[in-house]
Amino acid sequence: PTPEIMPEVARAARPDAMICTGRSDFPNQVNNVLCFPYIFRGALDCGASAINEEMKMAAVRAIAALAREEPSDVAARAYSGETPVFGPDFLI
Repeated sequence: PTPEIMPEVARAARPDAMICTGRSDFPNQVNNVLCFPYIFRGALDCGASAINEEMKMAAVRAIAALAREEPSDVAARAYSGETPVFGPDFLI
């Protein structure tokens, strides 16, 4: 998908911004695949018949906590030995 604002334009306007897109050709690809499987698993486990705001916020909080964890060896290998660190250029 074409971002509503291209990352370089956003970075020029706000150098301190965390910029994420749904595209794999830009850093910080963030897309619904991060949360949907877990929201649905939680809904199934508790017998929910609908996804509510609390469930969405729980997913957001869990992803935010995960983003701040120390990177794994698997992540370092995926990035050719460069260990990614949480910040404007690497979210998750």
